[in-house]
Amino acid sequence: MGIYKEIDKYGEYFHSVRLHDSILLLDLKVPTKWEIKKILTSLGSTTQIKVNDQTETHSLVSFYCPFTEKECSTLILDIDKIIKWNKDLEEKNNLLNMKILELQKVFETNNIESLRSINFDFSEDDLKLDEQTTNLAR
Repeated sequence: MGIYKEIDKYGEYFHSVRLHDSILLLDLKVPTKWEIKKILTSLGSTTQIKVNDQTETHSLVSFYCPFTEKECSTLILDIDKIIKWNKDLEEKNNLLNMKILELQKVFETNNIESLRSINFDFSEDDLKLDEQTTNLAR
């Protein structure tokens, strides 16, 4: 993949890329609430970060590693995983908020007897709760 495509895939988050004393630094401007350290730790990654400027809404984060092919590939994969994890979390929160509004409307417009019979059916047999899998098919 060419450098243009690598940079372009980060879209609005991309800030800069530079090489300093054989260290590659890739800077992203991400929402302040994003999890980064936690994800890198869980990956057991060698990618390092430094949080630079920070506002209430955004942080400028430098991701860096030695300028070798292997380390640079790892850095790119780590950043991709961080973005995916945080975007998925944002989507889950948006879905949760929409479902809460839908549920509130159901509770406002129905009587208590019909509400007592509400069931939640999931398309998958297993639901993950607190990192443990619970089998819903009983």
